Amino acid sequence: MNNRPPPPSSPSIPQGGSARMGTPPVGFGPGSSPLAQVRPQPISRSSTPSNAVSPTAGSSAAASAARSPLAGQPAPFQQQPMSMSPGPRPPRPQAPMTAAPRVTSPLARTATMSPTHSVGAPPVAGYPAPPRPMGYPPQNMAPMQQQSMPMQPSYGQPMVPQGYPQQQQQQPVGLPPTVGSPPPPPQPAGAGAPIPPSASSRRRQYPDQINPATYQAQALPPQQAMHQQQQQYGQQPIQQFGQMPQQQQQQQPGPPAAGQSGGFFVPGAVQAPMPPSASSTSGAMSPVATAAATAAAAAAGVSGYPVPPSSQAPGYPAPGYPAPGYPAQQMADVTQQLSGMSLGTNSQEYQVALLGGKPLLSMLDEQPPLIKLPPNATCVPSQHALCPPQHKRSTLNAVPKTDKLLKKTKLPFGLVITPFKTHEAGEDPIPVVSEIVRCRRCRTYINPFVQFVEGGRRWKCNMCGLSNDVPLQFDYDPQTQTQKNRWIRPDLNHAVVEFIAPLEYMVRPPMPPVYVFIIDVSYASVQLGAPGVIGQTILSALDRIPNADNRTKVAFIGVDTSLHFFQVRTGSAEPQQLVVSDLEDVFLPSPTDLLLNLYECREGIEQLLSRMEGMFKANHAVGNALPCAIQAAQKLLGTLGGKIVVLQASLPTIGEGKIEPRAEGKDLGTPRESELLRPQNNWYKTLAADCSRIQIAFDTVFIGQQPMDVATVSCLAHYTGGSVFHYPSFMATRKPEVERFTKEFANHLAAHVGLEAVLRIRASKGLRMNSYYGNFFLRSLDLLALPNVTPNHSYAVDVEIDESITSPVVYFQTALLHTNSVGERRIRVSTLALPTTENIHTVFHHADQVAIASLLSKKAVDRAVEAKLEDARDALQYKALEIIGAFKTECTQSSSGATTQLQIPRALQLLPFLTLATLKHPALRAGNNIPPALRIAAMNLILTLPAEQGIQPYVAARMYSLHDLPDYAGHPDPSTGIIALPPRLGLSADALSPYGIFLLHNGFDSFLWVGREANSSLCKSLLDVQDVRMIPSGVIAFPDLSNGAEIATEGFEVNFKVNGILRRLNQMCHNLWNPVTYICKEDGDPMIRMVMTQWLAEDMDTSAPSYQQFLNQLRDKINRGNF
Repeated sequence: MNNRPPPPSSPSIPQGGSARMGTPPVGFGPGSSPLAQVRPQPISRSSTPSNAVSPTAGSSAAASAARSPLAGQPAPFQQQPMSMSPGPRPPRPQAPMTAAPRVTSPLARTATMSPTHSVGAPPVAGYPAPPRPMGYPPQNMAPMQQQSMPMQPSYGQPMVPQGYPQQQQQQPVGLPPTVGSPPPPPQPAGAGAPIPPSASSRRRQYPDQINPATYQAQALPPQQAMHQQQQQYGQQPIQQFGQMPQQQQQQQPGPPAAGQSGGFFVPGAVQAPMPPSASSTSGAMSPVATAAATAAAAAAGVSGYPVPPSSQAPGYPAPGYPAPGYPAQQMADVTQQLSGMSLGTNSQEYQVALLGGKPLLSMLDEQPPLIKLPPNATCVPSQHALCPPQHKRSTLNAVPKTDKLLKKTKLPFGLVITPFKTHEAGEDPIPVVSEIVRCRRCRTYINPFVQFVEGGRRWKCNMCGLSNDVPLQFDYDPQTQTQKNRWIRPDLNHAVVEFIAPLEYMVRPPMPPVYVFIIDVSYASVQLGAPGVIGQTILSALDRIPNADNRTKVAFIGVDTSLHFFQVRTGSAEPQQLVVSDLEDVFLPSPTDLLLNLYECREGIEQLLSRMEGMFKANHAVGNALPCAIQAAQKLLGTLGGKIVVLQASLPTIGEGKIEPRAEGKDLGTPRESELLRPQNNWYKTLAADCSRIQIAFDTVFIGQQPMDVATVSCLAHYTGGSVFHYPSFMATRKPEVERFTKEFANHLAAHVGLEAVLRIRASKGLRMNSYYGNFFLRSLDLLALPNVTPNHSYAVDVEIDESITSPVVYFQTALLHTNSVGERRIRVSTLALPTTENIHTVFHHADQVAIASLLSKKAVDRAVEAKLEDARDALQYKALEIIGAFKTECTQSSSGATTQLQIPRALQLLPFLTLATLKHPALRAGNNIPPALRIAAMNLILTLPAEQGIQPYVAARMYSLHDLPDYAGHPDPSTGIIALPPRLGLSADALSPYGIFLLHNGFDSFLWVGREANSSLCKSLLDVQDVRMIPSGVIAFPDLSNGAEIATEGFEVNFKVNGILRRLNQMCHNLWNPVTYICKEDGDPMIRMVMTQWLAEDMDTSAPSYQQFLNQLRDKINRGNF
């Protein structure tokens, strides 16, 4: 080995270092490579200081190097001046050719294998990563170890030529002694004696995260140290996960044996057990890299901890853990080399040509794109760590790191949140946690994405990075009064949890549920038969109204030209009516007896509701004093809060907030139509804001076709978090309409609403919530006030990137503070984690088209009300044009110039169809055949429906053929019990045939299209009709010819299957609607046929082009650059 002796004035060249410039030394250790002098070293806040004195230092050279101000840094490379003129090369001094000492350390043997790598060094392009020797800690160390004990570039022991002083290899901080390493050579007395570390040097060497108890544990024998560990942290957490494999037992770091010197404390060995973790990667990766990237947890478990489950909720794998059969180290190396590349992203596998094809509507039933988090994203491997999309979904499942990249994609970035989702059959209940742990800086709730540091005594917030103390009772079970395993806590395993709020989260004691019904009893309402139907509906729902603690109260106010109050005294079965005709200054005739306890006054309430129809049957008063009734109800609930249910059938004409009739017919289809969508005055909006402050919410129900100015009155529900219902075809003589109203209104009253609620959304640094959409009152910049939070209501928010994101993962946490129906104060918290990326291909391929369509439709509705309908339509179409044009420019080979095809990422291939379907929806449809009341009700549903339900079936309806149903359709699946649905058809008249029968379902209505040549046996099995000509056109309540039996009656198999399909479709809509069925015959009523064909979004009509025409328009505008 030829080495150049150092100049006298320069420090000694490290062992194994080569003086020849450009020749890597053997072992490639720190301080010996020219690259080590140029490449910046990683700096960690918790890493060991460079001037720390190692307790294992056994030589004077090591001690002097440690005391040197340049200790821990690579020695400066001394190079001789070189002449530019050609000439003979100067001779190199030759070292004595003697045999090198035999190296027995596995690390040293590994270091000499590769000329470019040493153990622990980062991989170099073109060379494989070296194998990790036995005894070396695995790369999937706990997150706390990776932060506080950073791995050094090289831990090898290079070969030392004879004649150079041999320096003892220092043990890296935070790692156990190397297995098989030779003992340090004996040092001369007084010359190389190890320097005992002082108190200050010990503090410098140990990070502040290490528990001081480890100083005592290291001095104990193994059995006594383990006994002390069990006494400190409890026996149960240590034995929780059973015996680990033999190989892992060899690699598992532990406390040093008695008398062993030089052993360092390894976090997790004598502390609370830490969950397995893997090597971290940075950000989201390209489609090729993400397909190869996996986590660093072995299939048999890591460090004795449970094996991460291989199956998860459909479409979501366990975050940060690899597929079986892929070594973690190899996959980490592949990920590091391919994460910055975009290989394969331009291939046809990830792109779809739209022109000439049909939209694949079955993709709407698929899960959103996978959220691929880097390893170690969660503190515990759990299949519930990813937030279900039914609770919260993002438009982008890979977030751009910069605002510039986001603007380049033209994709909208936002969230669609359903914070109060109901529990459905087959779903796991939301876990309840009694102890609240929050970050003291940003007030984030503890979640599966925090990291525990300092031996588990502190946890690091995933939002702001602040380290917080773990409460003393965090690992204690107060019920059993025993130590518990923290890694099975619900808040560390589930993305959606519900905390029981203590007293400090209450401004006042929880109020009982209170309902005040304002019923229109004027002449217009009596003509429709509304008072009697409303009374019977409330009567049938009394047992379903939440009243678990018998505290629920109700009140009834009838309104025409006067106010009719109803009083029932406790213990009396006879209700009394109190009429107030003086409406100048509204007052309560009996302030204490108008709110009736539902349990104590049950008999009197039943008598009142049963007499409602006959009580106002002869009423001929024309007029509606709704504003006065609302003021009276506000005084009635001033100290309690509650819900006011307004049921109206006529226009408010009396009182301070009276409304003048509008000439609606002549403005339809003109630019002046947008004026009909705005409130006529601000009285109702101001009143709603005042009621929101005292925890009063409104639900508005509009009955009949009389002009009621829905746009103005619906402000009550819009600004208090309520709901809007519209029944334009209601009449007491129409049985299907009455059945629809009865079931839907009863289900709404039976819902367990949240009272006195507030909603707040937190996000990682660099992200900001911009605009909100939905029914709420914005109390501050990030606080949504919801006096009553309705189950399954959704809210959308725009997200902006204020500054560049440096972290590989960003987080969104939603907290809903509310009081449930039994008087408990709860906080429902959902945490969503999304990877970040710098690759524009990754952003496009991880976009959620359903969430994008839902967000854009909500924004279009908001713009239609604030500006004009035409502006909303243009903005919606222009956004789709921008997205497709940006993808063509940035991600396709035909980035410039015209093209005959329209390329789009596979994840967004339905976005043009959903845009066209939204343009044809009654909320935004052009034309003069949509009444303003119907349009306002449709707009409200788009604002409040979740993404899954709002897009399909309400925007993109479902259509099935009934004449060729498969055998499994309409029957429960044997394994899941869920009713199976038949294959869905495209929304085009081309799918209809004259010999078949088809079902179209949009959630609110069902259409049964009957061909003129339908088989008579099919008509008999479906509707019990002998011939197709005997089927009447119009609205019906779909019959159940099997009378609710679990087995189909002979001869009515098709009817049994269709009833099962309809039940399943209603369940998918959370039973919000009870659709009526319209019989649409091919040669029947043209009005019904026109209404049905409006839902065939692929076909052309008077309001918008067909699907293929729409694509051609987009292509032509993109080729011309008109975007």
